[in-house]
Formats: sequence, structure tokens, C-alpha cells
Amino acid sequence: MKHLADLLLTSMVKQDPGILPLAARYAATENSVAGSLNMMTGWRTVTGVRTVGQYVVDLTRRTVFVTAALDEGGSSTMFWARITTDTDDRIAELEMYKAASRHQGGFVMHADELGKFPAGWTSAIPADGRATRDELELLARAIYDNTLPAPEASEDCLLMELGGVVYEDPDYMDLLMIGEIQPHESDEPVTMVAGLGDFRPTDPHARVLAVDEEQGIAVVTAAIPGFVSPYVVRKTTESCFVPAPMIEMHRRSLDTGWIDERKALIEMPAMCMSTQVVRLHSGKLQGLQLFNALTGPGATSPWPIDRDANAR
Repeated sequence: MKHLADLLLTSMVKQDPGILPLAARYAATENSVAGSLNMMTGWRTVTGVRTVGQYVVDLTRRTVFVTAALDEGGSSTMFWARITTDTDDRIAELEMYKAASRHQGGFVMHADELGKFPAGWTSAIPADGRATRDELELLARAIYDNTLPAPEASEDCLLMELGGVVYEDPDYMDLLMIGEIQPHESDEPVTMVAGLGDFRPTDPHARVLAVDEEQGIAVVTAAIPGFVSPYVVRKTTESCFVPAPMIEMHRRSLDTGWIDERKALIEMPAMCMSTQVVRLHSGKLQGLQLFNALTGPGATSPWPIDRDANAR
């Protein structure tokens, strides 16, 4: 099914959706908005493909999930999409997202680092460490359901977001996790070990997009309410999307006094269409990637949750 993902990217560069083998009646969205392909921005603004990141193939669901860094007028855009076929191998469903800026992605934007994976994504999985499909399906459902058991994260399970590894200000990490700043040998940004904590955002309508047993990967998407809030550290004043369950933790960083003499965005509600790609290796969470597209408060996905019910 990888050829369909490649053909999708080619069709956008050529600005020709007509080369895609669409079903006679197909469903398609771009950033959660339905439309005919020839009306979407992907076939108007994309001028090239810089890098293809991953293909996640789920033959049971007849689905391929793909990530890519696209070129739009000389600038990098992060792209991720689900393609699902009918029994005649025609594209029946096309769910696409694009983030052209850090603002659209919520905060972090590393499109040019796409494909540069840490060890958690590239290490070989031994035969006795390979997850079963049932284990991957359970992990997928647990990502946005904190009532389900979540596997322990390995030490090299780093958080990645919109293409690359996330590096965070150490003072902000202290304020977020424990509420006070600890002494540090350096104020350089640090990587974040990713896991599925009890405070993680939830969505009862989250959808499992794909499970790839060969790679040990699951892909899940959800609509997460939250806030676009000031992001204030010693050297920077910007903004970031914060899921609602984490907003009180985040607000600790706004009580330091750093914001007093600066211009900062007023906190406002927002919704994040969040897709997580996770890897399970030898019973542990080995990699976690976020692909986020922000939209207005109260938005939901037009894709009903029962579309993947036949695969469970």
C-alpha cells in the first residue's frame, strides 16, 4: 500500500488529484474539513516533497499512514495522512493534515528533521520482543484512555513532535513537573523522556488509524481540548498549546515574574487534532511522536469512530 502514499504525494506536487485511483464515492478531509480533492489547498500550494518520514501499513484495515515534509513556496510543511482502500484497492477514505508553522502545530515544528530517528525507532526488535496485534491494539486504545493499562516507557523513548526530537527548557520542565526550579549544571534545552502518564489527555472518541505488527507501531488520533497559553521562560516569550488536563501544571511557569515586563499572548481556548504514533518494543514504549493540527475551540472530527470497528 506504500505506492498509494507515494502517489498521493506525487499528485499534490503535480496538482493533479485525477491520477489517484479514487472510489466512485469517497470521503476526504484536509485538517478535519471535508471537501473535493481539487478544492483542497494541498493540490494548490505543494511544490515538492522534501522527505518521507514513515509508512505504517495495516493490511487488516486496508490502511496506510504516511508522514512527509513538503515544500510550499520554499518553506517546509509537515504532512500526515491516512489512506484507506475499498475491496477493489481504490481509495475510499483520505484523511490528511498539514501544519505549515509552529502556530498551526501548537508549539514545536521540526519538519526539516523528519526521518532522523533516535534509537527507539531504529533498533531491531528481537523475535521474543515483538508485540502481538492484540497488544498493539490495546496500547493504541490506552493512548487516549487513562483507565487502560499503559506500558512502561524505556529510557530511550524520547518525545518527538512534528518531525523531530523535542528539546525543552530545563526550568520549564521543573516548573511543569514539580512546581519549582532545581539547580542545573547548564541552562541548555534537554530532551524529554516520553510516556503515557496518568494525567495524559483523553478522548472517548479517539480512533485507531493503523496497527503495523511488523514494525511494532500503532497510530491513533483524537480531538483534545485545551488552551493556547503564553510560553514564558528566561530567554523566550512565545505561545504553546496545552491540553486541558495539563493547564494548571503549565500555569506554574507563569508565576515566576518573567512575564511581568514582557508582551505576551492572552490565554485562549483551542482544540488540537492530535495524532500519536507509538512503538512497542519488548513490552516497553520505545518511541512516541506527536502530529498536531490546531483548530478553534469545540471542533471535532467528522470521521465517526465506528469506521474502524470491523478491524477490532
